[in-house]
Amino acid sequence: MSENVYHINDVDRLLENQQLILDVREYSEFESGHISGVKHVPLGELDSRLEELPKEKEIYVYCQSGRRSEIAVSILNDKGFSAKNLTEGYSEYKGSFNSTHKNITSSAHKLLALGSLQCPGPLITVNMEMQKLNAGEKLEVTVDDIGFSADIEAWAKKSGNKILKNVVENNAVNIIIEKQENQDNDAPKMMETKDGATMVVFSGDLDKALASFIIATGARSMGREVTMFFTFWGLSVIKDPNAKKIKKSGIDKLFSAMLPNSANHLPISKMNMLGAGQKMMKNIMNKKKVEALSTMIQKADSLGVKMIACTMSMDVMAIEKEELLPFVEFGGVGTYLGDTENSNLNLFI
Repeated sequence: MSENVYHINDVDRLLENQQLILDVREYSEFESGHISGVKHVPLGELDSRLEELPKEKEIYVYCQSGRRSEIAVSILNDKGFSAKNLTEGYSEYKGSFNSTHKNITSSAHKLLALGSLQCPGPLITVNMEMQKLNAGEKLEVTVDDIGFSADIEAWAKKSGNKILKNVVENNAVNIIIEKQENQDNDAPKMMETKDGATMVVFSGDLDKALASFIIATGARSMGREVTMFFTFWGLSVIKDPNAKKIKKSGIDKLFSAMLPNSANHLPISKMNMLGAGQKMMKNIMNKKKVEALSTMIQKADSLGVKMIACTMSMDVMAIEKEELLPFVEFGGVGTYLGDTENSNLNLFI
């Protein structure tokens, strides 16, 4: 072992010996999950916050993967500190010092093997399965998407459930979650919390529509009320592929001929190449087990995502109500803005 390098799993021993551990990840990463008892200073703020660190004490530094911590160690040593890097980073942490990341030997109530299911599939599935459990029952999850390790921490914090185990090993995530009692009715409500999510879907491009539904279903799984407002080119995303053909004439007929007739025929925003790029993207999505857009739309509806079609845009684009999916609601900007009043997240896609 190099003189200035320790492994992330040396953290527990170092903390027990009262050593200073420095987390240099961003605030969002730290809030999604961290090791108890560490000092947090994001790498971008390190130069301006050096006075918070002792020069007389060894500093052990970690980040998510070990790369940023190498930079931090170099900065600290150049400034006269004695710093050592914890290689591999938080994503490989398998210690037991933090109670939210213990290795659990007891069996979980239910095992959920999600394999190579891609985001937001694992989060949606876990959320649905946890709703079926009683307080105190456990769900064990295995999935190949290593990003899920951070996602589940944020979900648990939001939903009030407890992470008993969160380990990334051999490019796979193993998690055990314990269902907690619902505390909503017991807690005094001092003020209304705006916790919804709203988005305007203006684009009719496949990749942008995918992004909008990944965010929407992910937010809904986190317990947020979600409203999607489809306008202009975005109306093609929510067209019903099984809708009966409506007879049109003049400019209305021209619009219908030029617009995609459902989410299955949307182009991609870059490198579409007369549809070849779209086919390649769909093929890659299938190989990587990323759900098709049409599947995401149906899943969003089943999760309770509200989808509103802008009626003014429908008139301009010559789109009739009968051409849209049956669960789509209709409204104008006032309807959408009403939902933004209860939202602290608003996106334009």
